[in-house]
Amino acid sequence: MARCSGVEGEELAHAEVRRRQILDAAVAVFRRRGFHAASMAEIAKTFGMSAGHIYNYFDSKEAIIEAIVARDIDEFLALTAQMQGEADLRRGMVERVDEGANRRLDHEHASLQLEIVAEASRNPKIADLVRRADATVRQRLVELVRAAACGPVDEAELAARAELLLSLFEGLMIRTLRHPQIDRPALTRGLRDMVRHLIGA
Repeated sequence: MARCSGVEGEELAHAEVRRRQILDAAVAVFRRRGFHAASMAEIAKTFGMSAGHIYNYFDSKEAIIEAIVARDIDEFLALTAQMQGEADLRRGMVERVDEGANRRLDHEHASLQLEIVAEASRNPKIADLVRRADATVRQRLVELVRAAACGPVDEAELAARAELLLSLFEGLMIRTLRHPQIDRPALTRGLRDMVRHLIGA
C-alpha cells in the first residue's frame, strides 16, 4: 500500500511539474503573440509537447489563464502572509514597495497582465475569473490595511485605502508600457511616501 502511495505521489509531482512548464510556455507565447493569436499548438511547440498532450493538463486557453491568475494570487497571499507574520507590519509593507513596483514595472509582466485584462473585456468567463481574483486580493489587502492602521478605521475607509493601493500599483503596468524610461528610483520613493500615508505608517 505504501508503495502505491509513493508511486501516486511521484505521478502527482510529475504532473505538477508538467503543469508549471506548460504555464511558463503559455506565458511566453501570450506575451509574444497575444491571447487570441496564440494557439494551443504553438504553446505545445514552445514546450516541446504535442498539442493533444497539453489537453491532458488544460482543456482550453481559458483554463491556462485561470491557472496563471491562480498562481499570481497564491504568490500574493504568500507575500502578505509573510508581512502579517512580521513584528512591524507597517514597516514591512513600506519596505516591500520597491519589490512590488519593480514587478509591475517589468515590461513582460505588465504585458501579460494587461493582455489578461483586455481578454476580460471581451470574454465573460475570463471577466468573472478576473473579478473573483480581484475580490480575493482586495479582501486580503483590506485585512492588511486594517492591521496596519493606527487606531480604528471604518470599513468604507479601509476599502477605499485598499482600492487606492491597488490603483497605484496596477497603474504602473500601464505607465511602464507608455513610458519605458520612467525614473524608477524617484517613482518608488514617491510610492513609499504614499503607502506610508495610506496605512498610517
